[in-house]
Amino acid sequence: MPIRERVARLLTELPSCRQYPTQGATVFVDLERRAVYRAYTPLSIVRKLLAGRGANMFYLYRLLDESLSPLHPDIPLIFGSGILTGLVPSAARGNASSWSPESGVIMDCNAGDYVPSFMKMNDIDHLVLYGRAPAWTLLLVREGRVEFLDAAPYVGLDNIDLRDRIANDLHGTWTRDLAMACVTRAGENLVLTSAIMAGPKACYARGGPGAKMGSLGLKAIVVQGATHDFETPRPYKPYNREIAGKLLGTSVVEHALKTMGTPFLYRPSRILGAMGTKNNQETTWTDALDAEHITPYRPGMEGCFRCPVNCRPLNQLNEDPSDRYGRGDGPEYVTLGKFGPNLGIDRVEAVIRLNNVCNDLGLDTASTGSAIAWAMELFQRGIITTRQTGGLDVRWGDAELVERLLFMMSRREGFGNVLADSTRAVEKGHYPAEALRYRMAVKGLMQSDPHDARILKAFALGLAVATRGMDHLRNRVTLEINARINDDPAFKERLYGGPVSAEPNSYASKELAVRVCENVYAVGDAVGMCRFTTKLFNSPSLPGLEEFSRQMANVTGLEIDEADLNGIGLNITGVERLINHRLGVRRKDDTLPERWFEEPIKIGGYKGEKIDRAEFDALLSRFYRTSNLDEEGIPLPEWKRELEEMLSGD
Repeated sequence: MPIRERVARLLTELPSCRQYPTQGATVFVDLERRAVYRAYTPLSIVRKLLAGRGANMFYLYRLLDESLSPLHPDIPLIFGSGILTGLVPSAARGNASSWSPESGVIMDCNAGDYVPSFMKMNDIDHLVLYGRAPAWTLLLVREGRVEFLDAAPYVGLDNIDLRDRIANDLHGTWTRDLAMACVTRAGENLVLTSAIMAGPKACYARGGPGAKMGSLGLKAIVVQGATHDFETPRPYKPYNREIAGKLLGTSVVEHALKTMGTPFLYRPSRILGAMGTKNNQETTWTDALDAEHITPYRPGMEGCFRCPVNCRPLNQLNEDPSDRYGRGDGPEYVTLGKFGPNLGIDRVEAVIRLNNVCNDLGLDTASTGSAIAWAMELFQRGIITTRQTGGLDVRWGDAELVERLLFMMSRREGFGNVLADSTRAVEKGHYPAEALRYRMAVKGLMQSDPHDARILKAFALGLAVATRGMDHLRNRVTLEINARINDDPAFKERLYGGPVSAEPNSYASKELAVRVCENVYAVGDAVGMCRFTTKLFNSPSLPGLEEFSRQMANVTGLEIDEADLNGIGLNITGVERLINHRLGVRRKDDTLPERWFEEPIKIGGYKGEKIDRAEFDALLSRFYRTSNLDEEGIPLPEWKRELEEMLSGD
């Protein structure tokens, strides 16, 4: 069924007015016909999935035609803001969802900065885009209305130039009255590691969202902010102050995130011997990339809309205003790991510059760094040679070569065309099948976190079962390596609802911790909360289901207690598994790279550690049982029926 018919049918089922005081509309945009339709997410869906990532999955489930391909214009691209986005401190996030052209499974990316909050300020919770525009188009959203503008003058521009041009042409100022989600040349060229830029650095990044947006002929969405005082059922600002106090009073926020950003994570990973190095052939790297060595190049910190944490580090390498990449945003921990140890680069200045290049070119640093590292190992082993690389000597540690490769990727030039196909390089005939043995990916998505998980069994399980592929932001059990928590078994049992082994390399009961984290993080995405300020990701003291429940009642009037929110987290991942099942995902896909099963780590206190296949298989089965899934990882029949009835409105 063509998507226009699917949308038309869905519109007949959706309410025409808001279901709670702060709810925004769902705006359907037919880019080909320049038609706009408005409706609202049903209250029955909100109570089971909330908004943001949750309701995005409702719309994707209803509109997805799996007989097509991810870049077909009938496959929608869906932006969603959380139910508390823009209203609660550190809740500035939203998701972009579709069918990933990179991985072939669910694409679901989470971003902050200003776009999700400005959508909310325009009374829009979800933006559903489909159809290919007849010419490159810019969508302008202001006062809740969508306008179609000619984007021809902006084609070929990357992030820095595009932001300058748009601000000048629209006579606005970024973050004060304008926010933008855009694609660069990489998105125009359908590079599978291309991001949708939602600020100075890559935001909606994982799974090829830039390629998906580019396939629709959409260059940018510009959202004009509006001063919006929501009428809420109860006062919510006093409790906002309590949440802000909880954020700023948490040690990891006060002493790490606010002062140096996420790169503080590099040092503990390095010391543990769990830092992915040279495509995970090694597991530690130099202390020259520890966060304190970035400090001399950090002129300040910035943050997302109304977030008191300001965890985003700025950088400045020099005083030369003509040096395009001499200043910028970042690097984050992922970029530091993926472009430092992962590529054998040991100079912090080189990593910062490569970070700035990626932000301009609109490349997901996780998949891009992984694709280059994969190629470097294949070159090291002689699986590819200069014949495949166009004469390039693709060796570890060459930062100048890496920079050149980034530009080649964004333009799909020479060997850059191979790298631009990321995990699909074997499928596209660029590499022989032997190359898959060295691909650090799950479900077709390169690993996001530079942390090697052969030691940490809960980390490993989380990466294997994540619905969007090998991504730590879905369910990483960070507290597994927190000595203070592991020394208090009773406290840990209260966190996870049962005893969980304190030994990082033990398989015992790790499924409980992964399940709880997956639920809390899914709810966090659906309310719009930043992962780094959500309970369990970095600290047990940060806001979690209790705070979400209380503030949701204040803001929306919806009474959803902690237990029900926990069930909503399970529902969201259950719907994602239903979608992935339609896309062919089964138990065999909830796995890990071959290297982690076959090669032990060679350094540190856990020398010799790897993933035991039998133990992991048993752990996976236990996770399925505690997650209400069958042995193939699909919701059990009764729950499956409940989910399908909920999604279909029956």
